[in-house]
Amino acid sequence: MLSSEEINNLISKSTSARENAFAPRSDHKIGACVLMSDGSYFEGCNIEGIISGLGVCAERAAIDHAVLHGKYEIKAICTVDAEHLFPCGVCLQYLFEFLQINNEEITVIASDVKGDYKMKPLMELLPNGYLTKNPHNLENFSRYKSK
Repeated sequence: MLSSEEINNLISKSTSARENAFAPRSDHKIGACVLMSDGSYFEGCNIEGIISGLGVCAERAAIDHAVLHGKYEIKAICTVDAEHLFPCGVCLQYLFEFLQINNEEITVIASDVKGDYKMKPLMELLPNGYLTKNPHNLENFSRYKSK
């Protein structure tokens, strides 16, 4: 369960990250922030590329920012857009990779620029996402747990 302070921090940090979005083609700016199980936050924004497929969604940028800092256990993710926009299927599947580290639900928050938000569990948004079935691979995920 997220506290109101954690939710407010996620929305605030996502809103700030949105200001740095690189969206010259669409002008559709999105900010994101992940909250890790240790209480740290990592932001990201969408980055468009002129060639399809070269850009990155704000959610994956935020997750990659956390990974860059050696953080893997995601508690929640938030997106901020003009309206309530939950992550795309690619980003939801990307989150599933990290859900396997500690097998705890990840809360997904979609906020508009006014701070109104909707919240759903990852498993509700992508109930049939691909999870690693090989026990050996699941053991490999354990090395990414906080010590």
